[in-house]
Amino acid sequence: MMKLWTLAAIAFVFVANAHADVMSCTFTDAKTGKSYDFSSLVNPAGFYAFSNVIWSVNGYSLDSLVADTQVNVTFYLQVCRNIRNPPTGCTDVGAIYTVTPDGKCQSWGDVNVAIFDPNPYQDGVNLKMYHGTAIDHLSYNSANLYFVCNEGMKNVKADMPMFEHVKASINQAHFKIFTKLAC
Repeated sequence: MMKLWTLAAIAFVFVANAHADVMSCTFTDAKTGKSYDFSSLVNPAGFYAFSNVIWSVNGYSLDSLVADTQVNVTFYLQVCRNIRNPPTGCTDVGAIYTVTPDGKCQSWGDVNVAIFDPNPYQDGVNLKMYHGTAIDHLSYNSANLYFVCNEGMKNVKADMPMFEHVKASINQAHFKIFTKLAC
């Protein structure tokens, strides 16, 4: 019992520390010592909104790689914050939502359950968010938001966020923001 309590306490400290980094929108890579500050990408209007024609797989999962049915989806994405006033029809807490033309809404993650990580491709940073819309009693949507280095951006902080794909097997959506702040 003591081991379980100790592990729970360690996990709480880890999540609390990660949460603090996400809410401040800063990250320091422990391996390289490099620091990143994405706070200027928090949209003061509340979120970034963009639409994409993507594929609907089995009527519920979104994926740009598997052809089932095309659907025009509107994405709502905020950096390092949950969206305060979610789109109509969205009831789950989230920093990223997808809304289909028939009004179906899914959350892809909650920044209160998120952590920064180095990008595995060594060209920026990931923001991993968990506990989006429930798929069943064990599974929830999650998202990876990749901040990817683009040193060629002289007059702007970042490109508009973009949807990449969903790993349907684990209900995980992937998004990218190209920015000089990830360099």
